[in-house]
Amino acid sequence: MSAWFEYPQYHWKKKQATIIGGGIAGAQIAWHLCQKNWQVTLIEQRKELAREASGNPAGVILPKMTAQPSEGETFYVQSFKYTLDLLETLEKQGKQLDRQACGAIQLAYNPREIKRWKALKNRKLSETLIQLLDEKKTEEAAGIKLHPEKAYLSTYFPQAGWINPSSLIHALTRHPNCQIILQKEALLLYYRQSQWQVINDSGKLINESEILILANGKSLCDFEQTQFLPHMPVAGQTTSAHASTFSEKLKTVIGHEGYLTPAIITQETKGKHIFGATFNRNNKHPRIRLDDDTENLRQLSRYLPTFVNSLTRIESAHAAVRMTTPDRFPYVGGIPDKHFYQKQYHDIHQGKQWKEYPKAEYLPGLFVLGGLGSRGLTTSAYCANALSRLLNNELDSDSKTTLKNCHPGRFIIKQLKRNQL
Repeated sequence: MSAWFEYPQYHWKKKQATIIGGGIAGAQIAWHLCQKNWQVTLIEQRKELAREASGNPAGVILPKMTAQPSEGETFYVQSFKYTLDLLETLEKQGKQLDRQACGAIQLAYNPREIKRWKALKNRKLSETLIQLLDEKKTEEAAGIKLHPEKAYLSTYFPQAGWINPSSLIHALTRHPNCQIILQKEALLLYYRQSQWQVINDSGKLINESEILILANGKSLCDFEQTQFLPHMPVAGQTTSAHASTFSEKLKTVIGHEGYLTPAIITQETKGKHIFGATFNRNNKHPRIRLDDDTENLRQLSRYLPTFVNSLTRIESAHAAVRMTTPDRFPYVGGIPDKHFYQKQYHDIHQGKQWKEYPKAEYLPGLFVLGGLGSRGLTTSAYCANALSRLLNNELDSDSKTTLKNCHPGRFIIKQLKRNQL
């Protein structure tokens, strides 16, 4: 591994950490550390957990496939499998999860998707993971007529499905080692006497510890220590619709440009479909908009007009911001010392392969798990496992690869290689 992606061995005084952010990222790293007998304090600015991007009534757990094998596909498939195992573990522990492993169909709705479908079919992948369905089998899997005038090829993931994120977050954080602090907004971070101090809007100390993990979604780069991380906030809104006699026959999640769930029954959402979501880039202040519901409905009508015509009552579901990165890999790992990188690696654009560079240096005890984008329900557990292994000096080959691909300093290195920094 290149020197700039290497990590040191850690020698913590206590297995104790503060986590900022009460969404799926914060909950996942809290759970993984608690399993290693760490004491964690989770700070959330809202009145309860799972109110921001993780507040959607139903999200989809689904891998992302590429036409040919790629690092991105491997990351998503491994994340998908790891998440399924974790959900099974939680349920065996008696945790209540609102979810349904109903499978998911990704429609080949345009020439590019049809080309991808053909490439995936030629790869002869495991049918446990993925099945390439013809037009007839697509409708059989869906359980309804999809379009009155055309039929779709599709990619079917039999183990995929939907989950209520709030139920997962509460299952992950109900642990005796996890203390939760609500209604405290972390605005400033100070490192003093080997401790990270988290300061609120009144200038008062919320908590301090040797280790601080930033998992606060859209606010990830609001701190001085993380402003250099390239990022883009994407506001999105989902819509709900009461099921009809026709629509309630839908058996699977359906993906097109967006996604659609079968009629789901939870305490929050009884007999409703969730669909969407809109993508409004560079928007950090979302609000429920009727125009976004109209856009979601218009998009769904393009691919599933019969389904849409059967619906009656349409309502707004949820609006929030998802933080994305330029290469769609999350940020997982230690926050690098940017000044060290600029000084020690300034000449890597010259291609000096013979030169021995010093190992990377990081801001002591400061870590990040964020930039999960629209697939955080699929990838957050796998990323949390890699970060937990890093903190516990237990890296294996998979977690090393994840930490390299998701390294918070990777864009500094890209800029230096192009001599642009």
